[in-house]
Amino acid sequence: MEQKRIDAPCLHGAQGEPRQAIPIEYPMPLAIAKAVYDRFTDNDIDGFLSLCSPAIQWVVNGPASLERCRTFHGIEGVREFLAILNRTCLFTAFAPREFIADRDQVVVLGEEEGHEASSNEPFRNRWAHVFTIRDGRVVAFREFLCHWHGSESPPPMKWSPGAD
Repeated sequence: MEQKRIDAPCLHGAQGEPRQAIPIEYPMPLAIAKAVYDRFTDNDIDGFLSLCSPAIQWVVNGPASLERCRTFHGIEGVREFLAILNRTCLFTAFAPREFIADRDQVVVLGEEEGHEASSNEPFRNRWAHVFTIRDGRVVAFREFLCHWHGSESPPPMKWSPGAD
């Protein structure tokens, strides 16, 4: 897999300010996926969207009871997804835990927790995100969401095999 140092205009902050450099060289799709999470956690929506292809397909697989679990198309669709997320979820934790890269695809395993905005009911989610990245942009995103709410909780697990 080709290794590239991350220093592209789409990875710069507001008003052209350079973002903190990624300290080691990653394969480009992996670096783009990591940049997506950086923009999301920084609430940099324009930077986030700049990493998406105009023709992106964004799919969230999960409980039908969650408004965000459906297919979104294009940049406006991703904006709609982000608006739904912002309106319905109050996150207290969001953590991509493991990154697995193969050619133009990156799989990310992670978890999040928070409260439903309308009911203040707590939730915990574990997820797998699958990015397809071409020409430095995300062309497809698929989320596979496991959702626990209220007093439910996921089974205990170690994130990395062999970890203590």
